[in-house]
Amino acid sequence: MKIKEVVADTAERVRYMLKNNDYIVNIDKKGVDVKKTRPTKHTIKWRSRNH
Repeated sequence: MKIKEVVADTAERVRYMLKNNDYIVNIDKKGVDVKKTRPTKHTIKWRSRNH
């Protein structure tokens, strides 16, 4: 039962990070590539206003 809770919690965190466009995930034949996006001035401005 503990493993199921950990997997569900991790899936929720990944979904939240992808929803906020914090990370970009590329899947191809070589494997999975995860990159953190750099915040632009536009996103910094709107995140500070919408907290």
